[in-house]
Amino acid sequence: MNITASITKMLKLAILCLMMFLLWTGNSWAQVTVDEKIAPLVEKLIDNNARVRLEAHDALVSIGSGAVPTLVETLNNPDCNIRWRAAWVLGDMGTEAASGVPALTKALQDEDTQVRMYAVLALGAIGIQAKPAVPALMAALQDKELYVRIYAASALRRIGMEAKVAVPSLINALKDDNPRVRKNAALALGAMGTEATSAVKDMIPLLNDTEYYVRYGTAKGLGGIIGAYQDVADKLPSAKLTKVITDFEQVTKIVEEHQQNFTEIDAARIRRPLEALKSEKETRLFDRVVEWLLKHKLLLGVAAYVTLLPTLWFMMLRVKPIWLLKINNALKPYTDFSLPLVSINVPLRYVLFVGWFHYHPKVLDAWVSKYIESAREQFPKKDTVSNRNTYIPIPVVLDGNTVAQLAPDNLRATFSKQRSCLIISGEGGIGKTSLACQVANWGMSDTADKRLCQHLMLPVLLEEDFRAVDGKSSLKEAIRGQLQASIDEPEPICEELLVKLLRKQRILVIVDRFSELNTTTREALQPDSPDFPVNALVITSRLEEKLGRVNKTTIKPLRIEANKLSSFMEAYLMQRGKRDKFTDQEFFDACNRLSLMVSHGNITVLLAKLYAEQLIANVEKQVVYDIPQTIPNLMLGYLNELNRDVAGDKLDDRIIHQDTKAIAWECLQRNFQPGTALRTDAIAALLTINPLDVDRRLDYLENRLHLIQTVGSAKDKIRFCLDPLAEYLAGLYVVEIYANNDGKWRSGFFKKADDLVKANGQDIIKGFLLAVYDCYLSQIIGAKPSDFVPVRLSKLTGVTSAIQSVAP
Repeated sequence: MNITASITKMLKLAILCLMMFLLWTGNSWAQVTVDEKIAPLVEKLIDNNARVRLEAHDALVSIGSGAVPTLVETLNNPDCNIRWRAAWVLGDMGTEAASGVPALTKALQDEDTQVRMYAVLALGAIGIQAKPAVPALMAALQDKELYVRIYAASALRRIGMEAKVAVPSLINALKDDNPRVRKNAALALGAMGTEATSAVKDMIPLLNDTEYYVRYGTAKGLGGIIGAYQDVADKLPSAKLTKVITDFEQVTKIVEEHQQNFTEIDAARIRRPLEALKSEKETRLFDRVVEWLLKHKLLLGVAAYVTLLPTLWFMMLRVKPIWLLKINNALKPYTDFSLPLVSINVPLRYVLFVGWFHYHPKVLDAWVSKYIESAREQFPKKDTVSNRNTYIPIPVVLDGNTVAQLAPDNLRATFSKQRSCLIISGEGGIGKTSLACQVANWGMSDTADKRLCQHLMLPVLLEEDFRAVDGKSSLKEAIRGQLQASIDEPEPICEELLVKLLRKQRILVIVDRFSELNTTTREALQPDSPDFPVNALVITSRLEEKLGRVNKTTIKPLRIEANKLSSFMEAYLMQRGKRDKFTDQEFFDACNRLSLMVSHGNITVLLAKLYAEQLIANVEKQVVYDIPQTIPNLMLGYLNELNRDVAGDKLDDRIIHQDTKAIAWECLQRNFQPGTALRTDAIAALLTINPLDVDRRLDYLENRLHLIQTVGSAKDKIRFCLDPLAEYLAGLYVVEIYANNDGKWRSGFFKKADDLVKANGQDIIKGFLLAVYDCYLSQIIGAKPSDFVPVRLSKLTGVTSAIQSVAP
């Protein structure tokens, strides 16, 4: 007994050890990788034994997506038998074989009939993911092999609406000589839903086909189409809804006349969706109102007409004013409603009185309120606006009176008038565009006491020359395009609504850089014309624009005085959240250096901001470099700072200096004003500097540093984002060209400058001449204000000691 027990224990121990060994070595010998299984299984697909072939087939299907690459490769095997069997296996895998769609699509061109047939079947089994094969399946509908055509239509059916481009091919397949092709084509069209509407007229004759299964497929296909319309019935335009009902009433009539050819299920597939569409039509308010008005006349109709409708619109005006606009838009197509008892045609919206309300101020306010959040989000994203997102109030001259800090209260009287025109004029960099952007923010303010007037306004910024549009106002089209982008609306605003919004001051139109726009664009802006649609207009210009005899408010931003530089810098750094990065001593030293830079004269807002940004960069990045001591060097330092922030591969600072100076001169040399240059001219200028990587350098300036913009309707022009920067860079370029050669300055630069001053006055090119003055004194060694060039520039600008901005 003891011996038996001992043997039993030893057997148990041996079994346990064997199990441990098997567990430990299981990953090395007990498992065979899937890849090692696939190739032998594929070879067995053409085994002589049918059972072996079937088992190999099922095994490959069980493996699934892991076997697809090998099967796809097998589709290229010289043996057609293994090719069609590989396609068969892929088809039985269904969606798991989606990665094999390109190979199966190619197999549709195989010379072997069975290969093509099983490739079609496989694509159908894959379903929607076989969408890339749709063009090939369309071609397969014309294959010489019958079953390829039959299964091609079936495959398109299983792909469904994603194969909607195949509708014309399927319509042609309805005329195939083989009834099974016709049946499958009709079923496939049914799977396309509303996309197969054009096929209805071609499917109707098949309801009388001699083969019952063709009639069955046609009835089911038509049922699929009208069933899809039932799902979107509430979104169908009335005209479309009526046409669908008319077409399918014809179908119903044929089915009822030949009841012996159709089952009740066939008839119900069409009848029930058709009844639902008719019910939808019955519930349409407009159709019901029209029918009621046509049936009830005289006293009852007149009483309801005169009292109920206006009351309804008045109530809606108080509760949901935007609905009045929607109702009007729905009624717009009905323009020829004949009034009873009198032979006069009137638009239906006015007959129903709603036309008298749809541009009521409350309706316009509701429309603006609907889109104001989108405008508040999109407007700051514009490059011009985002570059000026930090606004510090500065003194301005408002209609001859100096205002320390401009506020909405100062402009409320202007925008309370029926027609308001605000002109912001001054030299480049003085803050005109920044102030215009702030005016736009006031117009959108959600706080009533911070607005320009009682109602909200949608700002539209126009900063490019208008594009000519045949038969239309270029101004209106420019406003329409910018407004559509601002409110993020896919469809353009109708002209009638746009004009009303402009007339009622719900749109604030800002025309930036007016003095630099071309003559055609300037002539399109005639505020003194009775046909001018814009009644809330803001214009920025370097000149004091007259604009005819229209009443206007003028604003002239003032330079920052030397004794107020520290206050401005303090406010700017506080608003940027960077003041705490400087000690009081560091802050006052920086302000003192800026004062020395401008020789205790006044300075523009832009230059003060550029100086502040370089101070911030110096502190944050702990980069030790000299703060620029002259305005031209400040501009170059600004370029260096932008380039320093570029991540990854960047251009050398010196290359950027050379390229930007050359392009700036291309933008100014025509009339000494910041404008546009042809892209081809800019490229030519860069080629003269360095013929390598010209396109990359130009793209770097635009998309990495955001110094220039591509503009123009043909996108063939470029301009600088900041006018003063362009002026100073062009000034540096001019100084490099002429150096201290007074003869060249006389014959080249000053001859053209004299002509421009005589033709247009000194104000329009004053900014550039002042920039050249600064550049000459800072770049020419030993230059003095008493030299020929500075003296000549002083006479041209009419400024003497005030322009000495270079530190001694």
